[in-house]
Amino acid sequence: MNLPKVYEPSKYEADIYALWEKSQAFQPRKAGKSFSVVVPPPNANANLHIGFALTMTLQDIAVRYHRLKGESVLFVPGADHAGFETQAVYEKHLAKEGKSRFDFTREELYKRIWDFVALNRKNFEDQFRSLGGSVDWTRFTFTLDEKVVNRAYATFKKMWDEGLIYRGERLVNYCTFHGTAFADIEVEYKEDRGQLWQLRYPLTDGNGEIIVATTRPETMLGDTAVAVHADDPRYSDFHGKTVTLPLVGREIPIITDTEFVDPAFGTGAVKITPAHDPNDFALGERHALPLITVIDYDGKMNAEVPAEYRGMTVEEARKQIVKDLEEQGYLVKVEDYTHNVGHCYKCGTVIQPLLRDQWFVDMQPLAKPALKALEADKITFYPEAKKEQLINYLKNLRDWNISRQNAWGIPIPAFQNVNNRDDWIYDERVDQEIIEVDGEIYRRDSDVFDTWFSSSSWPYVTLGYPDNEDFKQFYPLSLMETGGEILYPWVSRMIMLGLYVTGEIPFTSVYIHGYVMAEDGSKMSKSIGNVINAPEVIEQYGADALRMGIIAGRAAAVNRGYDPRKVEDARNFANKLWNIARYIESKTNGTAQRGRVEPETDADHWILSKLQQTADSVAADLEIYRFAEAYDRVYHFVWDDFADWYLEASKAQENIPLLTRTLQHILTITHPFAPFVTETIWQTLKWDDETSLAATSLWPVIKPGDAERANAFEKVKQLVGEIRTAMKNIGLSTGVIEYRPASAISDNAEIIKRMAKLSDLTEVEVSDGLKLTGSSLDAWLAIDADTAKEYLEALQKKLQSEQTAFERLKARLTNKRYIDNAPEAVVAQTKQQLAETEARLASIQNEIARFFPNN
Repeated sequence: MNLPKVYEPSKYEADIYALWEKSQAFQPRKAGKSFSVVVPPPNANANLHIGFALTMTLQDIAVRYHRLKGESVLFVPGADHAGFETQAVYEKHLAKEGKSRFDFTREELYKRIWDFVALNRKNFEDQFRSLGGSVDWTRFTFTLDEKVVNRAYATFKKMWDEGLIYRGERLVNYCTFHGTAFADIEVEYKEDRGQLWQLRYPLTDGNGEIIVATTRPETMLGDTAVAVHADDPRYSDFHGKTVTLPLVGREIPIITDTEFVDPAFGTGAVKITPAHDPNDFALGERHALPLITVIDYDGKMNAEVPAEYRGMTVEEARKQIVKDLEEQGYLVKVEDYTHNVGHCYKCGTVIQPLLRDQWFVDMQPLAKPALKALEADKITFYPEAKKEQLINYLKNLRDWNISRQNAWGIPIPAFQNVNNRDDWIYDERVDQEIIEVDGEIYRRDSDVFDTWFSSSSWPYVTLGYPDNEDFKQFYPLSLMETGGEILYPWVSRMIMLGLYVTGEIPFTSVYIHGYVMAEDGSKMSKSIGNVINAPEVIEQYGADALRMGIIAGRAAAVNRGYDPRKVEDARNFANKLWNIARYIESKTNGTAQRGRVEPETDADHWILSKLQQTADSVAADLEIYRFAEAYDRVYHFVWDDFADWYLEASKAQENIPLLTRTLQHILTITHPFAPFVTETIWQTLKWDDETSLAATSLWPVIKPGDAERANAFEKVKQLVGEIRTAMKNIGLSTGVIEYRPASAISDNAEIIKRMAKLSDLTEVEVSDGLKLTGSSLDAWLAIDADTAKEYLEALQKKLQSEQTAFERLKARLTNKRYIDNAPEAVVAQTKQQLAETEARLASIQNEIARFFPNN
């Protein structure tokens, strides 16, 4: 025998993947309907996480299925340079060496990060392979490849020429630790238990004061107005007056604004700091207020503040300012206050809204075509609710800040005239810091593109837009599978840029998966120590077990905890498949298929019908990306129908050609879920046809068995199950069945005897044995009247015992004193005991009704 007794995945998986690569199994067929997927590029800076294992598994199941359907399938791998993310990871490495990014020039840091990513390249690709990703490695794309950079520049130039790019001093979400700005959707908001300070601002004329509230007293040094609602009667006499800003002495106006000020919030008067709050900035633009920046890019108070606060961190300044306000009589009240505060998603630093010159994209002209396509249902979403979420997001879209202050990334191809700050030109000579154009000297902008700007071209840049044959054949993509957390930053922008650049939607379907949570349902965290390491799971259980276990029971966009039991169940399923193959191999002497394949027995017709139903149902599920449902069908067909019933039935009446053909079809329909074990078995057994790989075989088209004969075997199954139940309950190890003439029984007598462990099966006209009422066939378990009576009495005794227990527990739970005084856990335990007793009662009553219907 070629198949060893035990399936050990680690002995086969690497060799099997190498076989696929050598055979060019993952390159598109030259004919057939096109199906295309590109891998959402994972970060190239570290090990792939469990979430990526889910992403790869879902994509690969879809890809392998469509390949088996005979389609021309393209599955493109890639990696993301992940600008800020990767630089942040590398800076942690530098910190361990006692260094920082400031020890290097921009060019030196870029080269060091490039080398760092290159070192991880092999590890990264090996993990792709270990998951079984059937990608075409000849088309691997890195987001810093020349074609990606060129496409980013071409898109930027098109936007530049069409007036969609503008340079502006705007408030940006700034991380003072990492020294870079973030787009709004990249900020992580956390609930913060802080304080709300009420401050007294005296009127300049000395005739009163106005009370304002703030959660950020350090920003008051940059206040340029106080705003009240025009219709608020409390402040009708304050309109047009000014106050003197405490600690600073600056005179600032009291203005009215009906759009921004809520009279019901706080005191109804709001301090306005346009340089440090986005809402204040918008109000400041409406009222032409000056912008006074008091916090610098390093997170410290700058030269615009009084000397005693300069150089302090924000936290230091806050404490000192509150102390000074209190000492000088300006602090009215302090309250505890809980609100959401923006943080850097990488380091946790509180985000500072700071003014900075940045490049922005005018998004409304891009959003409108995307909205039109979505509302016309040109893209199908799984689940559908994600489409509505995206539509709502696009309707309220703000302009996109595409500037980032990193070294690692694609340099923005823009140069500023050293003698004229307003003179900017587009030029791709980004390898030079200084260039000369028409006698003028220009300096390169030091920023790089937001990673999402370049990766938003992923669906078409990977296919070689506009002239490559891949683009012509495989665009739009058939499927974009990704996580819900990047629906807005990535999926929305791929749709907008795809339409803007190519004129077509970038993909026809979007599948959103939920998070893989920790076992207890909480979020995985390295600091907590509950992160699941995918390579370790593969080493212990095999890739197929991880693939099947991680999709079991999952639905689109639903977060679910990692369940090791499902992985173990999947490992057991792979072992079951292996043992089935070993048994069939023993029957064929190593040649998997011999003779004409024709159904002979009722069991043969039944298994063909079941196989046809399963293959068709699994295909229908996978067409609409019902991954868990498809896997569940395969699992239960193989384990329940084929192994537990047909394989056992075939031992009584063998049909080796059909047995092996069924195994071949099972390997094909199981292959998308468990590619390694199915291919290992496929390569070990010798098929008569010329299909050399399971990976490139064809989805089975099965002629179902005769419906009448298949139904006869269903009756046999029902009868065998009834016999097993009766014998187990009575305590018989073997028995005799008497039955009225029925071809379903007589034609399958040997199968019934074998599977029900009968010593005999006898045809009669009438019997005084125990009637098997759960079967549609007239059959009796041949036991004497005394044995039947003893069985009934035992059941009735059990019934009485359970009835007594039920009444006792019920009385306890209707006793008010018990409910009021007993510990909550004890009451809950009693309720559980009552439910279990009630279930046992129902089971005994059903058994009596089943076997003794006249009682």
